[in-house]
Amino acid sequence: MSGYVLFHYNIIDRSRIDELGPMSAPIVEKYQGELIVASPVKPVKGSTPYAGMVMYKFSSFETALEFYHSPEMTELAKFRNQVIEGFATVIPGHSETATVVDSGYFE
Repeated sequence: MSGYVLFHYNIIDRSRIDELGPMSAPIVEKYQGELIVASPVKPVKGSTPYAGMVMYKFSSFETALEFYHSPEMTELAKFRNQVIEGFATVIPGHSETATVVDSGYFE
């Protein structure tokens, strides 16, 4: 089982972007997450308006949701929203997808 938090974004304040990772690291650690992607992106088919991606892996979809909606992440979002623009999503790993879909989460 696993769950993921994905940020797909553009940097809007390059002077402060390097602060974001160190600010989020202790929160990710608290929820026993793992940074698995932190990279520019280049579409090989189609297009996207966003140039960067960060993805964290957690032990379950529920833990990923708990992390994203945690008080610590809510507080960090105030800074994050000044530095990047884009979207975030919480998605289940393959083995949890059917359960999450059946729960009505995506409706």
